[in-house]
Amino acid sequence: MKCGICGKPSNDDLFSYVTGEKVCSICKMKFIGGLPTTEARITEARTRLGLKDGEYLVQDNAAEAARILGRNR
Repeated sequence: MKCGICGKPSNDDLFSYVTGEKVCSICKMKFIGGLPTTEARITEARTRLGLKDGEYLVQDNAAEAARILGRNR
């Protein structure tokens, strides 16, 4: 299984691996927030990002995590 937004494999993300979420930790923080992760919310985030079926958001998850945590890389 992989993140429904960025396509990162769930086995590579501790959050999604442990919780069984359909999005990785970075996408959860950026696009879903504290709300429950549902297919509708994933679809809404993908639509806002302009992602078509089979396309995934390209992002540097390590840099994004550092930014969210307020740490410089």
